[in-house]
Amino acid sequence: MFIWFKLHIKSIYKDIFQTRGDSLVNWTAAFVGFILAVIFANVFGYFFGFIGISIGLFLAGIVVGLMVGGGVLTGFGNGLVAGAFGAIVISIILLIGGTITAGLVGFTAAAVASIMWILTIFVTSGFVVGVGGAIGSLISGKD
Repeated sequence: MFIWFKLHIKSIYKDIFQTRGDSLVNWTAAFVGFILAVIFANVFGYFFGFIGISIGLFLAGIVVGLMVGGGVLTGFGNGLVAGAFGAIVISIILLIGGTITAGLVGFTAAAVASIMWILTIFVTSGFVVGVGGAIGSLISGKD
């Protein structure tokens, strides 16, 4: 009974977390998703406002999920990385700009703002792209 349970759990784990290669994150798909999220969010946001931004992020997540395949959590994780990558890039630019303009005080203010920015993006945009990635990985059917 215990051996069957252990094998069944291992099978479920493999189905959910299945990836290609050794890494959970497919960096190519995450980078392409980041670029598409920027493009789609700007284009759809221009025409449809805030809802358009969310639609653009969701579509970018679906593309990431289609590229990655695998399990639901693999698609979600790659979509989340793609959505959060933009926040990290903007935070680095904010840190550099704050340090150049105001020295140590600017660096401190930019560091606090960057942490809040990254947390906000993880909760909002990263989640939307992640859900799109999960749906895209389900659609792709790749193993």
